Amino acid sequence: MRENIVFDYLLANAWGLPLCRVSVSEDGFVQCQENRENTQGLQLEKAEVDKIKSIVSEHTHILDYDSKELESPDVFDGVMNFFDFEASDGRKVNLMAFNIGEVKTPGMSFSKGLLEKGEPDEIVVPVKAMEVVKTFEEIAATLVANGVDAKCLRLTYA
Repeated sequence: MRENIVFDYLLANAWGLPLCRVSVSEDGFVQCQENRENTQGLQLEKAEVDKIKSIVSEHTHILDYDSKELESPDVFDGVMNFFDFEASDGRKVNLMAFNIGEVKTPGMSFSKGLLEKGEPDEIVVPVKAMEVVKTFEEIAATLVANGVDAKCLRLTYA
Protein backbone atom coordinates (compact mmCIF):
# COMPACT_ATOMS: atom_id res chain seq x y z
CA MET A 1 0.00 0.00 0.00
CA ARG A 2 1.31 3.41 -0.90
CA GLU A 3 2.33 5.59 2.01
CA ASN A 4 -0.03 8.40 3.00
CA ILE A 5 -3.03 6.70 1.32
CA VAL A 6 -5.98 5.80 3.56
CA PHE A 7 -8.19 4.39 0.81
CA ASP A 8 -7.50 3.42 -2.78
CA TYR A 9 -9.72 1.58 -5.22
CA LEU A 10 -8.96 0.51 -8.77
CA LEU A 11 -11.32 -1.27 -11.14
CA ALA A 12 -9.49 -2.82 -14.09
CA ASN A 13 -10.66 -4.90 -17.02
CA ALA A 14 -9.54 -8.50 -17.52
CA TRP A 15 -6.36 -7.28 -19.23
CA GLY A 16 -5.45 -5.03 -16.31
CA LEU A 17 -6.32 -1.75 -18.00
CA PRO A 18 -7.82 0.78 -15.55
CA LEU A 19 -11.53 1.54 -15.85
CA CYS A 20 -11.80 3.80 -12.80
CA ARG A 21 -9.85 4.72 -9.69
CA VAL A 22 -10.33 6.68 -6.48
CA SER A 23 -7.55 7.50 -4.07
CA VAL A 24 -7.83 9.31 -0.72
CA SER A 25 -4.69 10.61 0.96
CA GLU A 26 -4.12 11.24 4.66
CA ASP A 27 -4.38 15.00 4.09
CA GLY A 28 -7.85 14.57 2.54
CA PHE A 29 -6.96 15.04 -1.12
CA VAL A 30 -9.14 12.82 -3.30
CA GLN A 31 -8.25 11.95 -6.85
CA CYS A 32 -10.83 10.24 -9.07
CA GLN A 33 -10.37 8.98 -12.57
CA GLU A 34 -12.74 7.30 -14.98
CA ASN A 35 -11.61 5.54 -18.16
CA ARG A 36 -8.12 7.04 -17.90
CA GLU A 37 -9.57 10.35 -19.11
CA ASN A 38 -11.81 12.28 -16.77
CA THR A 39 -9.79 13.18 -13.69
CA GLN A 40 -11.35 14.96 -10.74
CA GLY A 41 -9.66 16.24 -7.61
CA LEU A 42 -11.26 17.50 -4.44
CA GLN A 43 -10.47 18.06 -0.79
CA LEU A 44 -12.10 16.27 2.15
CA GLU A 45 -12.28 17.63 5.67
CA LYS A 46 -10.20 15.77 8.26
CA ALA A 47 -13.44 14.50 9.84
CA GLU A 48 -14.34 12.73 6.57
CA VAL A 49 -10.90 11.09 6.34
CA ASP A 50 -11.32 9.95 9.94
CA LYS A 51 -14.78 8.61 9.05
CA ILE A 52 -13.28 6.48 6.26
CA LYS A 53 -10.74 5.02 8.70
CA SER A 54 -13.53 4.45 11.23
CA ILE A 55 -15.58 2.53 8.66
CA VAL A 56 -12.62 0.21 8.08
CA SER A 57 -12.17 -0.15 11.85
CA GLU A 58 -15.82 -1.22 12.15
CA HIS A 59 -15.08 -4.02 9.65
CA THR A 60 -11.81 -5.03 11.27
CA HIS A 61 -12.07 -8.61 9.90
CA ILE A 62 -11.02 -7.45 6.45
CA LEU A 63 -7.64 -6.34 7.80
CA ASP A 64 -6.81 -10.01 8.35
CA TYR A 65 -7.94 -11.18 4.91
CA ASP A 66 -5.61 -12.25 2.15
CA SER A 67 -6.63 -11.86 -1.49
CA LYS A 68 -6.33 -15.63 -1.94
CA GLU A 69 -8.96 -16.18 0.77
CA LEU A 70 -11.65 -14.15 -0.98
CA GLU A 71 -14.36 -16.21 -2.62
CA SER A 72 -14.61 -15.95 -6.42
CA PRO A 73 -17.73 -15.93 -8.59
CA ASP A 74 -17.99 -18.45 -11.39
CA VAL A 75 -17.35 -15.88 -14.14
CA PHE A 76 -14.74 -16.50 -16.82
CA ASP A 77 -14.16 -12.91 -17.85
CA GLY A 78 -14.88 -9.60 -16.24
CA VAL A 79 -12.97 -7.24 -14.00
CA MET A 80 -10.34 -7.07 -11.31
CA ASN A 81 -10.97 -5.07 -8.15
CA PHE A 82 -8.03 -3.70 -6.13
CA PHE A 83 -8.62 -2.25 -2.65
CA ASP A 84 -6.32 -0.53 -0.13
CA PHE A 85 -7.91 0.11 3.26
CA GLU A 86 -6.48 1.77 6.39
CA ALA A 87 -8.10 1.59 9.83
CA SER A 88 -8.03 4.22 12.58
CA ASP A 89 -5.21 2.38 14.37
CA GLY A 90 -2.99 2.55 11.26
CA ARG A 91 -3.37 -1.10 10.23
CA LYS A 92 -3.64 -1.53 6.48
CA VAL A 93 -4.61 -4.20 3.99
CA ASN A 94 -4.27 -4.53 0.24
CA LEU A 95 -6.75 -6.86 -1.46
CA MET A 96 -7.36 -7.96 -5.05
CA ALA A 97 -10.46 -9.81 -6.21
CA PHE A 98 -12.01 -10.92 -9.45
CA ASN A 99 -15.57 -9.73 -10.13
CA ILE A 100 -16.28 -9.06 -6.45
CA GLY A 101 -19.32 -6.96 -7.39
CA GLU A 102 -21.09 -10.18 -8.33
CA VAL A 103 -21.90 -10.71 -4.64
CA LYS A 104 -24.92 -8.52 -5.39
CA THR A 105 -26.13 -10.75 -8.25
CA PRO A 106 -28.92 -13.06 -7.05
CA GLY A 107 -28.16 -16.72 -7.69
CA MET A 108 -24.49 -16.18 -8.58
CA SER A 109 -22.31 -19.17 -7.66
CA PHE A 110 -19.11 -18.60 -5.71
CA SER A 111 -16.17 -20.92 -5.08
CA LYS A 112 -13.86 -20.97 -2.08
CA GLY A 113 -10.76 -18.81 -2.08
CA LEU A 114 -7.55 -20.33 -3.39
CA LEU A 115 -6.15 -20.92 0.11
CA GLU A 116 -9.30 -22.33 1.66
CA LYS A 117 -9.59 -26.05 2.34
CA GLY A 118 -12.32 -28.13 0.75
CA GLU A 119 -13.35 -29.30 -2.67
CA PRO A 120 -12.10 -26.96 -5.44
CA ASP A 121 -15.54 -26.63 -7.03
CA GLU A 122 -17.48 -26.42 -3.78
CA ILE A 123 -20.11 -23.66 -3.91
CA VAL A 124 -20.03 -21.33 -0.90
CA VAL A 125 -21.64 -18.20 0.48
CA PRO A 126 -19.09 -15.42 -0.20
CA VAL A 127 -18.90 -14.14 3.38
CA LYS A 128 -15.47 -12.51 3.09
CA ALA A 129 -16.19 -10.98 -0.31
CA MET A 130 -19.49 -9.59 1.03
CA GLU A 131 -17.69 -7.99 3.98
CA VAL A 132 -15.19 -6.30 1.65
CA VAL A 133 -18.02 -5.03 -0.57
CA LYS A 134 -19.98 -3.75 2.45
CA THR A 135 -16.93 -1.84 3.70
CA PHE A 136 -16.30 -0.45 0.22
CA GLU A 137 -19.91 0.66 -0.20
CA GLU A 138 -19.93 2.51 3.13
CA ILE A 139 -16.76 4.36 2.13
CA ALA A 140 -18.18 5.00 -1.35
CA ALA A 141 -21.34 6.53 0.16
CA THR A 142 -19.19 8.92 2.20
CA LEU A 143 -17.17 9.91 -0.86
CA VAL A 144 -20.21 10.41 -3.10
CA ALA A 145 -21.84 12.55 -0.39
CA ASN A 146 -18.71 14.72 -0.56
CA GLY A 147 -18.76 15.18 -4.33
CA VAL A 148 -16.95 12.16 -5.78
CA ASP A 149 -18.51 10.91 -9.02
CA ALA A 150 -20.20 7.55 -8.35
CA LYS A 151 -18.92 6.26 -11.72
CA CYS A 152 -15.44 6.21 -10.19
CA LEU A 153 -16.68 3.85 -7.47
CA ARG A 154 -18.34 1.10 -9.45
CA LEU A 155 -17.57 -2.57 -8.82
CA THR A 156 -18.44 -3.87 -12.31
CA TYR A 157 -18.34 -2.68 -15.92
CA ALA A 158 -21.83 -1.14 -15.70
